[in-house]
Amino acid sequence: MRGVRTDEWKCARYPHGDGGPDRRKAELYNPKDGPSQLKNLIDDPACRDRRATLKKELERLMEQAGALPDKMPLDEGVKEVLPDDKIR
Repeated sequence: MRGVRTDEWKCARYPHGDGGPDRRKAELYNPKDGPSQLKNLIDDPACRDRRATLKKELERLMEQAGALPDKMPLDEGVKEVLPDDKIR
């Protein structure tokens, strides 16, 4: 997960780790709407400019931290079996 938070907004995205598009929908919340943050505003047309601003800020912060290109570990999803006993 990659995210950025300001005083008024919180935005999170879920890269898969293969450089392709995110597999899970990004999330955008205004924490002032309440601590439970029940309404994901990522698809709200009124928040389009806010999404773009937060995306740029996340990229700026990742570049500043030396985290570009993003080397997110590959998300292999939920496994149905436990790992081998030798590595637990």
